[in-house]
Amino acid sequence: MKRKPESGQIIPFFIFIIMALGLMTAVSLQIGRIVYARGEVGKAADAAALAAAARLDVITYRETGSLVFLPDAAALAAAARLDVITYRETGSLVFLPDAAATAQDYASRNASFLASRGIGVTVNQIWLDAGSQTVFVSVSADLASLLPGFLEHRGVYTVTGFARARMQGTP
Repeated sequence: MKRKPESGQIIPFFIFIIMALGLMTAVSLQIGRIVYARGEVGKAADAAALAAAARLDVITYRETGSLVFLPDAAALAAAARLDVITYRETGSLVFLPDAAATAQDYASRNASFLASRGIGVTVNQIWLDAGSQTVFVSVSADLASLLPGFLEHRGVYTVTGFARARMQGTP
């Protein structure tokens, strides 16, 4: 019995299909990881913005109507402004942290997926929009290590989070 010339062609075709599906699966997993990481940076930016909004000086707002952050620990020591809430809850006298340190702390705590891969998030900038009583925080992370080198991508990903301050009282 003679073999047909097409005989045995299915094996190389099947191997090619399996390799292509494997490559597509690997690329899809990597892309999914980078999309998730971008979401982590956004989550960190939002947490940092909320933390920075918590550092607004309510007393200054009520007295003058202007939105300003509470001063940092060195200025607080000079002005003897203590964290009254912590004192009431714990009896400990501590100075209020500054907005940048608080925002960085919250951003880092809310990026656990990135931290587990050795990627840090950095608070780049914090600014206020007094008209809308909104605090904006820009956070970035270098996500280049999440994708293989043959895929085109931006390494540093930056997200701006925002939080609206609910300032009450008469300015």
